[in-house]
Amino acid sequence: MAVGMIESGQKMENSIDFAPFLKALKKNWWKILLFTVVVTGACFPLISKMTSKYVSTSTVLLKAQEDNATPIENVDGYDSTRSPYYITQVNLMESRVVLEKAIKDLKLDDDPRYNGGVTVNDNLRELPLTAVDRMKTTLKNIRKNLSISEVRLTQLVHVSFEADDAEEAARIADGIAQAFIDYTVDNKIEKVKAAQQWNEEQMEDLRKQVANKKKEMEQFLNKEDLITFKGIDGFETQQLSIMTERLANATERRMLAQSQYELVVQNLDAPLEDLASIPEISSHPQLQDLRIAMIQAKRTLFDLQNRYGPKHNKILEAEAQIKAIELQFRRLLVELKLGLYKEYQAQLAKENRYKALLNEQKNGFKSMVAKRDTYESMQTDLQKTEELYKEMFLRNKEQELSSTYREPDAILYDPASVARTPAKPNKVLLLVMVFIMSFALSTLYVIIRAAMDQKIYNLTHVLKKLGLRPLADIPEMDLAEDRNELVNLIRSNQYAMESFHGIKTAIQLSSPTAYVLGVVASTENEGSTLVSQLLADSLSCNHRTLLLDLDFRSASGLSLMPEFMPQTDVANSRATEANGAVQWDAEGADEDNKQLMIAVNDKLDFLPRGMLEQSPLIYFSSEQFIHMMQELPDIYERIVVNLPSLTDNKDTQLIAKTLDGVVVVMQAALRSVPVIRQDLQKLNQPNITTIGAVLNRVQADNLQSEESKQFIAQGSFSALLAEE
Repeated sequence: MAVGMIESGQKMENSIDFAPFLKALKKNWWKILLFTVVVTGACFPLISKMTSKYVSTSTVLLKAQEDNATPIENVDGYDSTRSPYYITQVNLMESRVVLEKAIKDLKLDDDPRYNGGVTVNDNLRELPLTAVDRMKTTLKNIRKNLSISEVRLTQLVHVSFEADDAEEAARIADGIAQAFIDYTVDNKIEKVKAAQQWNEEQMEDLRKQVANKKKEMEQFLNKEDLITFKGIDGFETQQLSIMTERLANATERRMLAQSQYELVVQNLDAPLEDLASIPEISSHPQLQDLRIAMIQAKRTLFDLQNRYGPKHNKILEAEAQIKAIELQFRRLLVELKLGLYKEYQAQLAKENRYKALLNEQKNGFKSMVAKRDTYESMQTDLQKTEELYKEMFLRNKEQELSSTYREPDAILYDPASVARTPAKPNKVLLLVMVFIMSFALSTLYVIIRAAMDQKIYNLTHVLKKLGLRPLADIPEMDLAEDRNELVNLIRSNQYAMESFHGIKTAIQLSSPTAYVLGVVASTENEGSTLVSQLLADSLSCNHRTLLLDLDFRSASGLSLMPEFMPQTDVANSRATEANGAVQWDAEGADEDNKQLMIAVNDKLDFLPRGMLEQSPLIYFSSEQFIHMMQELPDIYERIVVNLPSLTDNKDTQLIAKTLDGVVVVMQAALRSVPVIRQDLQKLNQPNITTIGAVLNRVQADNLQSEESKQFIAQGSFSALLAEE
């Protein structure tokens, strides 16, 4: 069952369960309604005071191609097939220069409604602002009410303006569209004039450059005594490439020898086990022979240590042999280091020799290459200058022919009409939207809060979120100050003890052949010790049962309870644990082992953990522990093992392999599911069987097992105190 239990829990958790969401909504419905009413009521005065706004829209058609009135290419052309073209035109339409042109054409900077003017005694008066300040204020107000949008998959652009006056909105919308059209035409005129003037200046400069470059080339050839015939550096270039390749090969061999030498030097004093794992060292034939000899010597020493004492002559001879092999190993490493150093020096000398030869060839090649590059650069420069002059001469003639032709890139296709009804605000719709949005946000908040809760609250969550079989749940009983007192109170009440009888029954139904049971908690202080003790009490009603404590990690486990401590130590302030599982002698007499048992009742015995001086991980891997777990089922019909928690140790993983099944105890509403999964992953082993889970300290509203509900129905823990 342990195989894939975490994956099963994740699959179950991925299924949608609306019950927690509905429960959260049912619990917080009045908060959602209150929040919705408050937000809607707060927005009502603001919405009712909104003034009506009129919107007028004009439509501009952006041309897909230029007019074909002349075959000559314009200075300011465009390519509408490029995807950013129309978006660029839309953004230019609401640029500062276009809007400023529209403001000047419509004289909006003189209108007090836009330039910052105020009304005094029913007369309009301008504030003492400069022309620049009035333009900035007007531009800001126009942009605030302007909306420009493109019609998807078309060449149309809508220019909309919002104003308190419908006629004013239409006038400004058409003015902005016309300003954009006029701006494109004026911009073309300016570009053509500037291009003509610039071309003429550049052509005159290029004529002078061509004449000067020809003279410079003739002077260079005469000065350097050069002729241009198939180049002058072919042989030198080939020799230089060959020498470069040889230097690269020599450098690679030198680096390889250097790395091997440094590796041996760095690991010269390292342990032999580490040296044997390095391929460059372990591949040496003599080192391989020494390694085999070392393994055989250690094996011989290990066999002798199992038969003789540490001072025996054979033991001393074996240890001396190991030291001799280690000494020979170190000497061989020194010889290997010297050999690698000589190889490194030889490769370094070759590399330096090739470097010197390469430098000599470079010095002879530099002068020839410099002369060749100089001439080729001068020749290329002359050719490009002549080509540029020809192109500019042709373009200048074309501009002279097309300078009198003008065409706009867009037309005002549909002028704006005066709106008869206000466009906004729709006050009723706004109130409805506020109501719906506030209701949706509050509902979503409650749902998200419930969805992000990753804790375990009931047995259904154990199955869906963790994939574990739910066995039983235990209500909140921790009202006694002393744990021993709590155990006695539960034992004395039939309704409280019925919950643990239910755990026993659930285990028998789930795994009838599980006679050796382990009880483990996902983390400390989740109640696994209490469950294991009372589960053993329940099993002892029908079977001869042993309660075994193997929790060596806890400082307050079962073995340290007063009823299981030696009587001579209970009176002392410093108590010593009783002998237990650690002192079990697999080869001793049965009577000696039975003396370790502590009788709880006629059918229940307790075996303490005992004093352990070594690591629990070593003890649980020993033959002594394995023999004990094999012998105990022959003595008792049922065995309940108190296991250490899964957090921060691997004890439970070793113990669980010797058990028939493991019961996981976890506390409700304590830790999140991902953290619990990480701990339960330790039980996902081939030889470990996880029977199910017991949920401890569950709130009364979340109880699901019949026994726990009956305990709550009888008055909870007050029934226990009443009987006392």
